[in-house]
Amino acid sequence: MIEITNELHELIYKNSVWPQDLLENLRDPDYLSVNFDSYMQGTKAEVVFLDEGKKIISNYYFNSKGFVQKIEMIENESTFTVYSRIDEIVKILIKTDNIQCLQEITNLLAA
Repeated sequence: MIEITNELHELIYKNSVWPQDLLENLRDPDYLSVNFDSYMQGTKAEVVFLDEGKKIISNYYFNSKGFVQKIEMIENESTFTVYSRIDEIVKILIKTDNIQCLQEITNLLAA
């Protein structure tokens, strides 16, 4: 259970990318633009870049605290999810198998 709690803690309280990190990509000549818009109570960042000559769009969705919640890519008119914080949390919670274990984990994370 401690392993699951640690995994959940990492997913909930750690962040792999911040909105300002995306601006650093503009130093790379393959990155064409980074645009920010408000989205729900957070921010959506659209990053446009070239990969092997093909234009790729990545959308990053951040909550109000700047934590990335979802990353999706659009390539050749197809959209696919690269990362979803909620999906990752659900995968870990499924490992708990019972509500008592889930309650214990919730209590540990709230402490």
